[in-house]
Amino acid sequence: MRPLASAVLASTLILPSLGSAQESQPVKRDDRWFVSGGFGWSGGHKQFKGLHLGAEYHLTPVERVFGLRMHLGAFWTPTQYFHIPTLKYGPGSTFEGYSQVMHFDLGVTASLTPWPRARVSPYVFGGVAALQQWAHGTGSYYRRADGSVAEISGPGATTSGEIGPVVGAGLRFRAGGRLLRFEIRQLPGMRSTYGVGTSLHF
Repeated sequence: MRPLASAVLASTLILPSLGSAQESQPVKRDDRWFVSGGFGWSGGHKQFKGLHLGAEYHLTPVERVFGLRMHLGAFWTPTQYFHIPTLKYGPGSTFEGYSQVMHFDLGVTASLTPWPRARVSPYVFGGVAALQQWAHGTGSYYRRADGSVAEISGPGATTSGEIGPVVGAGLRFRAGGRLLRFEIRQLPGMRSTYGVGTSLHF
């Protein structure tokens, strides 16, 4: 959450002055579709790092100060090891194992871009998203403080869904006639992503 707060602070206090100082750039009316890719992590104590892909459609033109957009995202991790402290078998015991995580999210966000036509345009956004997650475990177990295995849970799969807030901040700039952007966002359930995106022209 700290990196997100820092990005929002930089966007609202420092970067706007840079954006306003730059000369305005022409904005194409078809800059409504964006695709992005990057990395992120999912979970609270179980931190799974992986790849994130997304697509977005701007319901309002991108040169507006106040905007509205819809997004669809996917997140995938390779099989990773987790190690979580627990008191189930006394102080020092842990819950350990391997798991693979994948989720899809669909949401709507509103954005605020103080200088939307500047060469460099910082923005912040917030909204709501529905998220569906699948996790496949491959041999989880409880371990006592002395290192001995207390209980084997075995492989298993879990599915969960939730609806929650989405917040984030980013930078948008034009290069070679195309809009590019860098963005950080936090999804429901302590899931955060960093991504680089570009507009699509049809």
